[in-house]
Amino acid sequence: MTGNRFRRFRVLAAVLLGLAVATAALGADDPVARGTRLFEKRRYGEAAAVLRPHLSSAGPGAPGQASLILGAAYLKNAALHRALHRTSVIVHLEYLKTLSMEKGRGRSSLADLYLGEALLAAGKPREAKTPLTKFLARAGKGTAEGAIAAVDLGLCHHRLGEAQKAKSLWSGVDAADPDVKTELAAAYLSAGMGEKAAVSMCEEALASLAKSGRRPSMRALKNIVGVYARAGRTEKGLDLLAAADPKRFSREEVPGKDKVIHFHDLALLDGLATLYGRASIAWLEKAAADPKAGDAAAYYLQEAYALGGIGGPSARAADPFGAAPKMPQAYKDRMTVRQAADRYAAGRKGEATRLWDDFSRKRPADPDLLAEIVLACDRVAADCRDIVGRAAVIAETGEGKRFRGLHSALGRHFLDRKDYAKALFHLEAGRDKGNKNKVESNDPELLAALAEAYYRVKKFSEAQEIYFEMSKSFPAVRQIQDALQGIYSREQKSPGDVRIL
Repeated sequence: MTGNRFRRFRVLAAVLLGLAVATAALGADDPVARGTRLFEKRRYGEAAAVLRPHLSSAGPGAPGQASLILGAAYLKNAALHRALHRTSVIVHLEYLKTLSMEKGRGRSSLADLYLGEALLAAGKPREAKTPLTKFLARAGKGTAEGAIAAVDLGLCHHRLGEAQKAKSLWSGVDAADPDVKTELAAAYLSAGMGEKAAVSMCEEALASLAKSGRRPSMRALKNIVGVYARAGRTEKGLDLLAAADPKRFSREEVPGKDKVIHFHDLALLDGLATLYGRASIAWLEKAAADPKAGDAAAYYLQEAYALGGIGGPSARAADPFGAAPKMPQAYKDRMTVRQAADRYAAGRKGEATRLWDDFSRKRPADPDLLAEIVLACDRVAADCRDIVGRAAVIAETGEGKRFRGLHSALGRHFLDRKDYAKALFHLEAGRDKGNKNKVESNDPELLAALAEAYYRVKKFSEAQEIYFEMSKSFPAVRQIQDALQGIYSREQKSPGDVRIL
């Protein structure tokens, strides 16, 4: 790969330029070259689909640089799907609450089940009990959906510290149906009641489906992906996804004339984020073993550990990078900023905040470092309002592409704090004006945050336009599109005018 090609990298460029790597030019049909081009275009899933089979077949001798790109692709996909899951839960809570409150003949019979699951996903088990109990009373444990509601209700009890009630509900569930069996497996794993048992139940369900010539439903898929991701069966999970269509809905209901409702499994996005995160660590660790790619791999490993909530290895991942004399000082500074977040989380708050404050004052001309500080503060919920204030002034007075990352970090910061006017200002400033919704020209995480900000201020059309473009590369976005379209239709008292297909 030539030096000119390195300079075209949109995410890895500056890091890779610092590596002393001598590689031959790759042909147009070479899988590494194709995967790299797809990664440059931010089509992370497609890049991984090209690179993973190639590297898996190459065995232990696989080039570290290609492993680095594959690991980085999974990392970016994991971070994006984590952000999408957050938005999906927010949008679905509003949509499903509206459906659940409807009365009369056109009322959905499934809304309470999916509302209960959305509340569970939002970390509200006490609130989730009400719609799940209502649904179970109507459906009964004898139906597959009633059994699923019983499993979910048991998980509510477990998360509320009522372990005996959870076990009582779960013991009465008939798990012959693959959807029910995998739902129970996911609940067991979530409750810490046996990783091996959960994996075994998922494999039994897959064997039963294969025997009958059926493919997994979306509910079974999200359950199995979630179990495999958390149990370390990363490759099995990725193989399962390769044959699936993430944009499929879980259930379709037609409760009345000209009324069709698509229900989605919100936990799929969470499972995808976890699975991609585990895959990123696995491939970046392989890249780290290659002297030619080890320094850059350490940089991204630190980010991957942080995303996965793995504190300890994060500091170890930084060691080889910090000791590398050829690596740019700017990237060493960013790793130091990330390490400070680990110190903050470990209770060394004063030390971390002093370092962030010192860096923000001494390096005000480095907008990427300021962005890293804002993101690090937000990751550990630190109070960095002075730093954010200074960073906002610098972003507002700065011009050009080099300030987009800082605008993106500030936009996400204000979005988390529900200051939507400031969030929109910075997110729109960080977007490429000429290609405003194209993932090839914009960080997909920025676009996801901007779409959520538009939703928050009821600019539904603008949000759907972003999701429509994103869905071309990230099909699981469809679940947000469907829910948002339902809200949009009710708000506008019309079918809406935004295509989501």
